[in-house]
Amino acid sequence: MVESKKNIHELGVNYINDLLERVGFTIHEVNVDPDHHYQIYAQFKERALLIAVRTAYHPGVGTMDETLRERLVEEAKQLKAVPHFAGLSLTTSAVNDSQLGDVDEEGRHEVFFSGMIAVR
Repeated sequence: MVESKKNIHELGVNYINDLLERVGFTIHEVNVDPDHHYQIYAQFKERALLIAVRTAYHPGVGTMDETLRERLVEEAKQLKAVPHFAGLSLTTSAVNDSQLGDVDEEGRHEVFFSGMIAVR
């Protein structure tokens, strides 16, 4: 099934948002616009994070270009937040879902995520 860039991006943002909520982050803002320089503004205890999320189809992984990095770092400074990047890879799920890890709410996609990195 072919998804639009916007739908793929939204799946990745929702995945990260759900993950952060499960581990105790307070979510202040979620932006699913794929052209915006960050998608999630979150906080854990006293630390605020500004997170850019990019998602690509497997075998690719979402990437961050230099313009995005610069805008993310500048906005994070203004918000006194630590800038982070989350790159995800998305595949269409196999028929046998007993082998799947994390999937979207409709069970059609598997998300590969190896962690966020701080951006400098």
